[in-house]
Amino acid sequence: MLELGFFIKKVIGFWLMPLSICVALLTVAVILFWLNKYQKLAKVFASLSLVLLIVFSWQPTSRTLLAPIENAYPTFNGSAVDYIVVLGNEVIGDKRLSPIEQLSSSARARLMEGLRIAKKQPNAHLIVSGYAGKNNQSCAEVYAAAAITLGIQPSRITVLSEPKDTHDEAIAVKQLVDNAPVALVTSASHMARAAYYFQQASVNTIPAPTFYLAKDKPYMDLKFNADGLYQSERAVHELIGQLWQRLKN
Repeated sequence: MLELGFFIKKVIGFWLMPLSICVALLTVAVILFWLNKYQKLAKVFASLSLVLLIVFSWQPTSRTLLAPIENAYPTFNGSAVDYIVVLGNEVIGDKRLSPIEQLSSSARARLMEGLRIAKKQPNAHLIVSGYAGKNNQSCAEVYAAAAITLGIQPSRITVLSEPKDTHDEAIAVKQLVDNAPVALVTSASHMARAAYYFQQASVNTIPAPTFYLAKDKPYMDLKFNADGLYQSERAVHELIGQLWQRLKN
């Protein structure tokens, strides 16, 4: 039942993304067009798809959506912690690549922030998390291998390969750390949702957001591009996640 709920959540989340909506609308428009029926309705669907694609890929729109989510918590303040928790993210289990190269850009940023804190606090223990999914290695295992490659002693690392999502990660971490102070490392867009779950689990966390996408720029960027679309998708993904979080509780 838990596996089915996890799958349903992923499917619904996918089809509520801006690009998925645009593709769905365009697909319906093309089908109606080739059936030679409902030509006006086909034009409406096609036009709506184009408008949404332009709006969501336009930098002013995407930054307006994402910046408030990313700025919900400040960057790590350097407080002393006993543990550093790096939350899981996407990995590509390609054995030809080094562990670092197997991490997605956001996963790599999370690990680098965790290692930056670990370097400044040599007594802090590193906890890496994330399940395998369809890969031959879990995200946590790849994190650990990359961390060791970059000089972290294996004895400083604990691997959590079972948690499938942030809720599971919070519960697993609580069992390990009890009330000890923890630096919680995840993407800035994900931090609000992650902090909520860890607070619910009574973990003594200090946020350490990283991988900022909606950065301040010294000029007005009016372009629409794939970066803008990605930012909008991150914002919508997190807003849906926060809504789901509240509904569950």
